[in-house]
Parts: sequence; structure tokens; C-alpha cells
Amino acid sequence: MNKPRRFAYLAGLPRTGSTVLGTLLSQHPNVYSSRTSCLRDMMNQVKGFSLGESPYYNVKDPKSPCWAIMRGMLYGAYEGVSEEIVLEKDRGWSASVSLAETLTGERPKILSPVRRVSEIISSFVLISQQIGKQSKIEDELRLANRKSNPWTLSRVIWERYVYANWRVFKTGYENDSDCFLLLEYEDIVSNPKETMGAICEYLHIPTFTPATTGLVNPNKENDAVYGLKGLHTVRSDLKRVSPPPEVVLGKECCEWWDSQGLEFWKQG
Repeated sequence: MNKPRRFAYLAGLPRTGSTVLGTLLSQHPNVYSSRTSCLRDMMNQVKGFSLGESPYYNVKDPKSPCWAIMRGMLYGAYEGVSEEIVLEKDRGWSASVSLAETLTGERPKILSPVRRVSEIISSFVLISQQIGKQSKIEDELRLANRKSNPWTLSRVIWERYVYANWRVFKTGYENDSDCFLLLEYEDIVSNPKETMGAICEYLHIPTFTPATTGLVNPNKENDAVYGLKGLHTVRSDLKRVSPPPEVVLGKECCEWWDSQGLEFWKQG
């Protein structure tokens, strides 16, 4: 088995540039950037299996064969990868530091793009508008018998698409902040060379200058499973094209979200 020597993790909030970040990092000869992975969920199924008092299967003992099973899942999933580092993409890794540490024997390194929550919500609204009346977000408003407007759209987006990820990220960051490298969305898009430099230093790999035109995601996502076409589309040229959230949501709605103190990573 051709084992990658190290793992890093891409986890955090949606619509913060994680797909673009993975696409840029995939240009590095030492990095393999995965699509959204189900490995952690599969491992948690193994952890949840119980044989009562069996000494053979004791998840509290890192030397138990059950942990060998989970390590086999992690390394086996990437047995054909030759790059030094696998960047495992799954938002849940932010609250699974102990799992990653037990599997690899090292404190995990987690790359987490961050962005104003009002911008995250605004980005979802723009995706929904591009899809039109067939948008899953619009469907959820109709099922809830709500009229579609910036306030109702932002509320259903927060409740259905952001909050659970926000809570997981917040829990993980507050418990193990030393394992996180936070990367501002604006820096990813506007200062890619400096951003890649910071990441390379963090991962202890040679620095590089990424191409920012002709971008192609080598591990495309299946957006059909999310019900939102274009959710993980990467534009060929790296640049900011979306209007500010004040335009998309309206000034009053945007200011309300900005006033909620949801950007916990900025608070001390």
C-alpha cells in the first residue's frame, strides 16, 4: 500500500472558499486535495459499534484492533495517492480533533476558511437566485408557507445550511484552537500567493505560487446530492465577482446579521 505520509484537514463553514482553496492547493506537487469525504462518518460508525465488554473491541484503548480498522479506512482510501500530504475535506473534522490525533498519532492541522456570516448567507442567496424557482431553498420556503424575501431567505439558509456547521466549527475551535489555521476568504481570493505561503509554512512544505487563471478543480463535487446546482463551481479565473451582502440582502438585514456576534473566531 502506497501510504501518504501525512494528513491535513479542510474544515469550517460553507461558502467560505474551501473548494477554491482545495483547487489552488491541488497545484502543489506535495498535496492531494480531496473532494468532500465521507470517511469520518464511516469511522464514527465503527466507533459506535459495541460488543459489550469485549476486550478485543474497546474504543477507549488506542491499541485496540478497532482503531486499526479505522486507520485502514483512512489510509486505504488514499492508497493510490503519491503526494506527501492528503488534504481531507470534511467540515466535521473541526470537532473531531481527538479522532484525527488517535488515528495518526499527531495533533491535526486543520485549514479553516472564514468569512462574515452575512456574506455566507448572501452567497447562498445568489446561488438560489441563479437556480430560480427550482432552488431547494425556495422549496423549503414554500413548504414552510413563507414568502420569499431577504429576511425569510436568510433565516432558512442559517437554519438549514449554516447553523449546524457553525456550531461544530465553534465547538472544535474553542476546544482546540491550536490545531486551526484560519484563512480569510478575502485573502484566499485577493492574496493567493501570500495565503499559499502561510499554508505551506503551516504544513512544512516548500512554498509555491499558484496559477490563478484557467483553474480546474481536479476532484469535482456532485452538487446533485446537495440539491443546489453550482454550489461547488470553481470559476476559471480567481477573482471576486459577487456583490456585497448589503446589496443582496439589503442594508437593514445585513446589519442585523453583522450585529449578532457570530464571527466567534474574531472574539479574542
